[in-house]
Amino acid sequence: MPPGQRPAHGTPRSRQEDVEEAAPQRPSRGPDGPRASREAAPRQPGPPRPVRDPDTKLSAVDSRLLAFEARWWRASGAKTQAIADELELTPERYYQQLARLIDHPEAAAEQPAVVRRLRAARDERRAAR
Repeated sequence: MPPGQRPAHGTPRSRQEDVEEAAPQRPSRGPDGPRASREAAPRQPGPPRPVRDPDTKLSAVDSRLLAFEARWWRASGAKTQAIADELELTPERYYQQLARLIDHPEAAAEQPAVVRRLRAARDERRAAR
């Protein structure tokens, strides 16, 4: 998809979700054959994501997000494309994770300047309402 265009569907998804969805599912064989097992077992969603305790350490993905945001970008289009290429996230998902991450104490310890800058920008947006 060319830079600047949004996907036709409304829910932002990562490239990994697209790959998983496109992968063919092999039917398992149940007691009455493969067809019975597919009809009997509805597709289960993936395991629930663990709720992050603010006292826990940052994951590798969180550290990558902070390091990525630490770079300065002059053109927003270049950053949008880099988010998709390097992190394999949609820009919407990237900013959602980043907003969650800036309240994490370990994030402030790892990248203090980035977290201060992002918190200040968030506070300005909230004050402007």
